[in-house]
Amino acid sequence: MAPLRTIRTSRSLTFIDLSSLTSIPARTLAEAEYGLRPLSHDERGRLAFVLGMRATEISVPLQPASARTIARMVPALPDAPALVAAALAATLATAAMQGGVPQISLPQPAPRAAPAPIQTGAQGDLAATTGNKAAAAISEARLATLAERAAAPIEPIAPTLFLAPTPAEPTPIFLMTAAGPTGCPVQPTSGHTVLTQGYGVGSHAPAEIWGAVDLAIDSDGDGYAEPGATWYTPVVATHAGVVRVDLDSYPAGNHVWVSDRASPWRTGYSHLAIVTVISGQHVRAGEVIGMVGSTGESSGPHLDYQVWNGEVNVDPTKLVGCG
Repeated sequence: MAPLRTIRTSRSLTFIDLSSLTSIPARTLAEAEYGLRPLSHDERGRLAFVLGMRATEISVPLQPASARTIARMVPALPDAPALVAAALAATLATAAMQGGVPQISLPQPAPRAAPAPIQTGAQGDLAATTGNKAAAAISEARLATLAERAAAPIEPIAPTLFLAPTPAEPTPIFLMTAAGPTGCPVQPTSGHTVLTQGYGVGSHAPAEIWGAVDLAIDSDGDGYAEPGATWYTPVVATHAGVVRVDLDSYPAGNHVWVSDRASPWRTGYSHLAIVTVISGQHVRAGEVIGMVGSTGESSGPHLDYQVWNGEVNVDPTKLVGCG
């Protein structure tokens, strides 16, 4: 078993990322990771599905988090209103009673100064007269400042604010050619797609049956793929066609076929962490069909990409054009 924190950080996922993928609130994930609450059976199932693991392989701390750990999770609030500080203190006190967590003393706001005593008689009249004169002087000065601002010329807005935005990177080109569908099926937001296992070698032999290429992400430019950068990279269809989904298959794990209606060409996408299409759905070239994972027989996160022309397995090395 591996701690949830170790699994999450090794894949470069924040609580917000993991919450978006599993629909589990980020606060719930944080509390579970720090030992403030257990994971439910449903939550473990969702995490296991997204992370490509068994539910029994994910562990959370058996003991509640220490007061020092919780203190790091709660920022100092020297200027917070008393109600906010009290609410946080009450929340932590509840956690202390339920999970044995020591209570934490939050910084208290400085006490307000006592109001000045009310003056009466001649002394009070003198103070009121002095105060009225001071207020009038302040009002006159304020009006003069506002008048100066109103009379000041209005500076024109810099024309650069109206410039058209810089056009985005060109959309990847996918073409159905006589040699097969061209285009890279893995589309990272950063880094480069690299080949980690070639056609007809290793687990891709014999080529006529298992021929494919393995693709992953190199985030630091050294030419080698990094698992953290590869996880959950979008996978797109390299051509238009009809989808067939096989979940939890062997050895491909979560697998998607895309078959071109107008020709015998079809492509296969294996080991996906998440599938975003359903069987029978029609997709366009470049449309996202899932995210890279490590389901099935896999040594790490990558995409196993196959190209078939009828019953003939085709080498896709020169077709993918990834970089």
